[in-house]
Amino acid sequence: MEEEQALILIVDDNEMNRDILARRLKRQGYETVMAENGVVALEMVRQHPFDLMLLDIMMPEMNGFQVLEHLKANAEWRDIPVIVISAADDMDSIVRCVELGAEDYLPKPYNTLLLKARIGASLEKKRLRDAEKAHLVEMAVMQGIDRELSATLDVKRAMEITLGWALRHSGDEVGFMGEVEDGRIHVLISKGYAYELTADSSMLIPDELPAVQQALESRKAAFRSQTTGTGLLARAQSQIAVPVCRGNDVLAMIVMENSVPKQWSAQVLTFLNRLGDHAAMAIANAQLYTAVQAADLAKTEFVSFVSHELKIPMTSIKGYADLLLTGSFGAVNEMQTKFLGTIRANVDRMARLVSDLTDISRIESGHLLLEMNPVSLAEVVEDVVQSTRAQIEAKMQTLTLEVADDLPLVYGDRTRLIQVVTNLVSNAYKYTPEQGHIAIRAKVVMVADEEGERQMVQMAVADTGLGIPEEAQPTIFEKFTRVDDEEARKSPGTGLGLSITKSLVELHNGRIWFVSQYRQGTTFYFTVPVA
Repeated sequence: MEEEQALILIVDDNEMNRDILARRLKRQGYETVMAENGVVALEMVRQHPFDLMLLDIMMPEMNGFQVLEHLKANAEWRDIPVIVISAADDMDSIVRCVELGAEDYLPKPYNTLLLKARIGASLEKKRLRDAEKAHLVEMAVMQGIDRELSATLDVKRAMEITLGWALRHSGDEVGFMGEVEDGRIHVLISKGYAYELTADSSMLIPDELPAVQQALESRKAAFRSQTTGTGLLARAQSQIAVPVCRGNDVLAMIVMENSVPKQWSAQVLTFLNRLGDHAAMAIANAQLYTAVQAADLAKTEFVSFVSHELKIPMTSIKGYADLLLTGSFGAVNEMQTKFLGTIRANVDRMARLVSDLTDISRIESGHLLLEMNPVSLAEVVEDVVQSTRAQIEAKMQTLTLEVADDLPLVYGDRTRLIQVVTNLVSNAYKYTPEQGHIAIRAKVVMVADEEGERQMVQMAVADTGLGIPEEAQPTIFEKFTRVDDEEARKSPGTGLGLSITKSLVELHNGRIWFVSQYRQGTTFYFTVPVA
């Protein structure tokens, strides 16, 4: 608030006192309004936004004490500074005025220089308080905007929020917002346009919009008036553009237009620049998220294409190897049989890799669908044991099962649960030396979570194998992780099995963890909800 713009209310029942004080204040550059008593003063306060009140105490109808009480009881008026000027100079009156919220107290007759200084100080305090209040209000508004922007990772929605706040704060009704790409604006959001902006005209050239060109050069909000014929709106006579910048890059542009010549205030320009700064982070994050989604989709499509293309030749290679092994096309000697066995084993390994890559891709893209039904984990364990028994017996390992016959059904995808248990049992026999021991156990446990306690089936696959080094344990469930251990490296693997297993367990609303001692063995645990 500049002093020459200050509006001061003079409240005194003596007309001469009012006139003398008003003339002096006008010579100092202030605008004044006069009231002859407290009732009239309060009516004036309802009509005008006063910056200061000079108040007498001893008045008819409503005295100065009562006026102070009314002012401080009203949330809209309590911040108006009041300087009491009164003939009542006793200490009780002074104390009461201060207690009621008066800014200062001067006895009559007052010293003109002292009054001038007190008025200047009071107005400066009010200016600082008003600035602080405006700053707090703007901070609250910006926090609200940040909450709205942080709730979305969609570029279009982020721009819709930003443009809405820009129009609301500037008082305009027509505007658009879009990404800046290769010197053009790709319009994503607009409001108030009719035929001027269509889907076919969503790419705009900034050279044709004077305020936009200026904003691109200055990296700050810029406006032009009397832009008829050069604005996007056919009847535009003023235009403002606000760049949304991240570092030296202009990510987007907010443009608003008006059908009348308009000068946007410094406060509005400051708000719009700040809005652009706050929107920049949200829009950059949304653009990055969109790019990541596009890259993820491209990766998924690539993996799907490669998997499909690899399966055909792998099937042929495996089929021809099996045919040759039958001897139907001629005798096969021992060395040839060994080579064909190697070919077949490597094709099986490649098939597992392709299958793992396909699963990882589906899990990451959210396209892995589970067929959820009540499932018997006892039957799952039985199927896994039957399919892996040959490998376990080939290493002369022992396998013990501790699965109760009355184990309750779990809620899950039977095929994927078989895959989980198979992966864990497969790791157990691969990384357990000959004549080692493997145990599969299952029991019912109560698990506490945010929804309270619920019944789960906990399964454990334990081995007496190589164990996991302590430094490798934090990353064991990450993709393509292989333990840096010479013995472990002898067993082939892709480093995808445990990552897939963890994802599958979590898709079943379960949890997986392990306990391991290097060179002594490992036990993997996972839980699945009871059906």
